[in-house]
Amino acid sequence: MILKEPGEGWVWARKLGIEKQKVIRELHRVQPARNSILLLFLGLWVFGILLIRSSPLLLAHLFAYVIIGVAIHGLAILMHEGCHGNLFRNLWKDRWLGVFCGAPALLSYSAYRVVHLKHHRHVRTAEDPEEFMNLSRRPWVRSLAFYGWILIGALPYVVLVPVNAIVLGRWRDRVDVVSEYALLIALHGTVLAVAWRYELLPLLLHGLVIPWLAVSIFTHVRGWAEHAMTMPGHPLTQSRVITSNRLVSLLMCNLNYHLEHHLYPAMPWYNLPKLHELLSDEYRKAGAFVYSSYFRFLLDAVRTGLHGQAPRFRLGDQVGVSPDSSSR
Repeated sequence: MILKEPGEGWVWARKLGIEKQKVIRELHRVQPARNSILLLFLGLWVFGILLIRSSPLLLAHLFAYVIIGVAIHGLAILMHEGCHGNLFRNLWKDRWLGVFCGAPALLSYSAYRVVHLKHHRHVRTAEDPEEFMNLSRRPWVRSLAFYGWILIGALPYVVLVPVNAIVLGRWRDRVDVVSEYALLIALHGTVLAVAWRYELLPLLLHGLVIPWLAVSIFTHVRGWAEHAMTMPGHPLTQSRVITSNRLVSLLMCNLNYHLEHHLYPAMPWYNLPKLHELLSDEYRKAGAFVYSSYFRFLLDAVRTGLHGQAPRFRLGDQVGVSPDSSSR
């Protein structure tokens, strides 16, 4: 089954040849067995906890916090996949696996889905709930929020997601949001009570609470890179690709291929790199924003700032900044 969720690529793809369109449709097929990456993230979490318990070294603990942060961040991305129906193409299964995966990051599947799908429908416009430019008309406020995001962005985000979902959602959405947050409160309350009862509070602190800092940093950098300093108004220039390396891509479930995800949000994560290869020539013609690493993006982000436009095709030492006007 192919879920034709509204995406920026469906209309634009009419310009492609029939063969490429056929390949794109094939890439939408879901392989539920690939959801087993969930076991990798759970395994990393367990490994991090065992490392903390087995070693008193601060360096080992810091490494464990990063490992656990990677695991929680990866689980949250799987929740995001469920919001697009990319886990099973089954509403009930996608929702409840999404609820499970979002719980460690304190996110409700239904709340996130309401806000995130609105972002997809209105990306980089005045109606986009995740657009920095919509925070204020004053440039200094926007810039403060942009750079402050790297420090505290996840904290207000966790609060704003349910608030925005209640405001933007339908009656049924609101019921789902409230019920899921009740479940989250009960779940985390139970974990806290068990940790208190069996004197496991230090393990809870080191195995969940402190790693949230790593989760926040990963989320902030990824959120920065997805759309900031791009060019709104065209499907190929308002989202960014950061090819990075295979390990980073795996641990992020390929969400670093964010342009591909916005073109076809119903395409499962494991096929996004294939779509990138298929459309690479189109990206060059359009002057898409393609980077080879997050480090390089961060350098440009600091230099350019929110109100500028970062270089395009930041691959290796080559920077392409001359889009083909015919592709617009």
